[in-house]
Parts: sequence; C-alpha cells; structure tokens
Amino acid sequence: MRGVLLFFSVLMVSVSAWAQEVELQGRVVDAETGEALPYVSIYVKEGKGALTNADGEFMLCVSKEDILTFSYVSYEKRRIIASEVPKVVRLKAFERMLSEVVVKPVNERMVLKQVMRNLKRDYKKHKEERQGYYLRALMKNSKDSYLVESLMAGLSAVNLRNAETLSGRSGKNAKGGESEMKLRLTNIHHLAELGARTYQSAYWESVIKPLTSMAMIKKYYKVEMETLHGSDGEKLYRYTFQWNNKHTRDIGQRRYLTGTIDVDAKNLRLLRFEGNVGNAYQWVNLQRTPTTIKFHMSYDYSRGYAAVSNIAVEGGNDRMKYRTLLFDIPDDDLFAKSSGYSGGNILYSVDVAGYDSTLWERYDIVKRTKEEEIAAFGDEE
Repeated sequence: MRGVLLFFSVLMVSVSAWAQEVELQGRVVDAETGEALPYVSIYVKEGKGALTNADGEFMLCVSKEDILTFSYVSYEKRRIIASEVPKVVRLKAFERMLSEVVVKPVNERMVLKQVMRNLKRDYKKHKEERQGYYLRALMKNSKDSYLVESLMAGLSAVNLRNAETLSGRSGKNAKGGESEMKLRLTNIHHLAELGARTYQSAYWESVIKPLTSMAMIKKYYKVEMETLHGSDGEKLYRYTFQWNNKHTRDIGQRRYLTGTIDVDAKNLRLLRFEGNVGNAYQWVNLQRTPTTIKFHMSYDYSRGYAAVSNIAVEGGNDRMKYRTLLFDIPDDDLFAKSSGYSGGNILYSVDVAGYDSTLWERYDIVKRTKEEEIAAFGDEE
C-alpha cells in the first residue's frame, strides 16, 4: 500500500481486558554512560515481547502482574514487574576480566575454529528452517523520506536468505504528488542477509567476512581478544577484527566486514556481531556511490541452532541515507508454511503481497522513531 500509512489499533477487546493491561513506554540505557541501547530484547512470555528501537525506546501493552525481562548481549539481565518498570531502564555492562585472574589461558585460535565449526554444522542441519520476521526500512534524502514495513518469512540458520514478503505497507512524507526519490531498484531488504559467515546470499557471498575461514582471518585481519563476565557467572569471549590495510589495494572494489563478535564461553556459540562494511557503495539514481554502512546483529538458540534474531543496518552518503531493522517474531504456522512474494524491489514486493491488518495487530511491536513517524504520516507539525 502506497501513500500515508494507516496504523491500526487493536480495538476488538473487551472493557475488562483494557482494565487488566497497561501501556508501558520507556527507554533502555547503559547504566554507566547513559547512552541509549538499541535493539534490547524485552521478553514477557511466550509469544509476547518487544524490542527497543534505534533510540533505545520501547512501547508495549502488558498486565500489571507481568514480569518483563530486559536482555542485551554483554549486559546484565534485568527482571522487573510491569507495575514497577521505570521510564528509564538501566542495564549494567559485563566487566572485563583482568589477566591476573585468568587461571588457564584461552587458546584464541581454537575458540574461533570451534565457533566456525558450530556455524557450519547449524547451517548443514537446519538450512531449511524457516521463521517469521518484521522488516522496517527508512530511506531519506534532503527533501523526502520513505518508510517500508514488511512481514516476511525466510530461512534463518546463520544468515537470513530467501525471504518472502507476506504482508506490507509503505509511506512517504513528500509534499504533494510522488516522491522525488527514485526507488524502483530498491533492494534494501538484502542488507539483512549479512553475517560474520553467510550462505546462499548473492549480495554478501563475495564479501570478505571474519568467520569464513582461519586462512581469511590470517590474511586480512588483525585480531584482539578479551574476556567479559557477568555477576551470575556468565562469561563471553569478545573478538575484535581490524582490517589489515596492506591488502586494501589488492582487493579492488571487493567489500569487507570489520567489527566485534561476542561468543558464549561455555558452548562457543556466536551471540552477536557488529561493525562496519569497508569499500561500501550504494546505487542512487542508477549511479554507484561510495557510502558508509554499519551493522548490529544477534542470534537466538531457542530452536537449537544459530538463528538470526535481529539485525540493524544503517548507512548513507550525501545523496541518500537509510536504516533498516529486521527482527524475528513468534513462531507461527503461517510463517512456516505460507508462501509470499519474493522480488528484487522491496516496494514492489510489498505492493504485490498487500496488507493484512490482522497480522499487524499481532506483530507491530517496535516503537517507531521520530524520523520513522514523519515518513509514515508526514510532518504534521
């Protein structure tokens, strides 16, 4: 659906249901620095929860007796009864483990090898596993902004792929007539196929990635490792992959990923990957333009394998900026079996798939940022 987005509220509820539920709105921040924490998972109960947006904000309806669990990789979890959730929820970061308290040194190379083996095994055993996702993408230039929201289903092991649009909507804040943004080749949804290791993604397959192989790491990266620990005995290994600049000229226009990964020290499973894309570019009005791209992604193991839980990518240049967020939504027969539309242009895919309000009543769980609201409804100020 093009034009101004219509945001449907859930009206088919009884008076008693309204009395039992309260709407919570707040922000999650780092307890020490006060900086907003984007994409924090808020778990209430099976099939119910939310995620903070890019500004660390959240909004959800719960019962006053519900217990909310705020969790973010490398931060202490907080469990708070709904009636006592503050406007600002502060999470404490794990502490770095001092070298003098490390009894047995960690074999950094063996840890990385096992992490890669685990990812390879998860893909091999679960490459046909499919689940539902919510995608929100904001694109803007100096005059216009365009917002696309889509409910999708795709293969989820290790990296997202073969995603199909089941329902969607779009809107723009252009004043009168059509937006001047030429988006007929928009494939921004392919950004969500990113990963420290990827399979079956034409967009990312040729990109240099840190968890492709040990040979890749040795050739292209400078690696640093540190150990983090939480108050309840949790322990993480954090690897930082810095680009070895001596190879930049040799790779030509080939893109590469740098950044940090967080690994569960107990089972050596990859929990989070965030960083930047080097040699990045985007097509704007059919012209190849250098751009910046940074990303954040995390994995969920509740299904027994490394499933993409959420991924956020943002970037841009002087001509156009963009931000996309994708996160998994409760498992449902609809996403496991139904087929949707898959195409190169996300806007066209949304138009073909159409809009199903019953789905959005269940899965519209991330509060829009101010920029996203303007794109959805137009600047009403």
